[in-house]
Amino acid sequence: MSNKTKHILFIIFAVLAFAALVYHAFAIYHPETDPPIISLATSLRHAIFIVINIIFIYGVLKRPKWFIWFVLVLTLQQWYSHGSYAIELWQQQHIIHWISVADILLLPLLLILLIVDKKNKQQV
Repeated sequence: MSNKTKHILFIIFAVLAFAALVYHAFAIYHPETDPPIISLATSLRHAIFIVINIIFIYGVLKRPKWFIWFVLVLTLQQWYSHGSYAIELWQQQHIIHWISVADILLLPLLLILLIVDKKNKQQV
């Protein structure tokens, strides 16, 4: 994979994280937009994810050494929360929550991309 392709992918991940940040900011002022199935849909939860998204955007663009661990922990947390939500929504209403599906699939891809990027930097 070329450096230009990796750079574009990292920018796409930053844009997606910014979209998530906007969603969480919006949800603080409009809590009625949260699905009723979410039990911890509070302003505090959304504020925490705003901070997480800011760190995520910084990490994707700058890629500090610690960021792989941050993404690993975030991936596990998102698998649990979005995975549980997607399964529950499917079981109760037979609805696919595409944001959860995207989250569950894209975060491991980012983790792989970060590992490849780190290995390439070590070889130079």
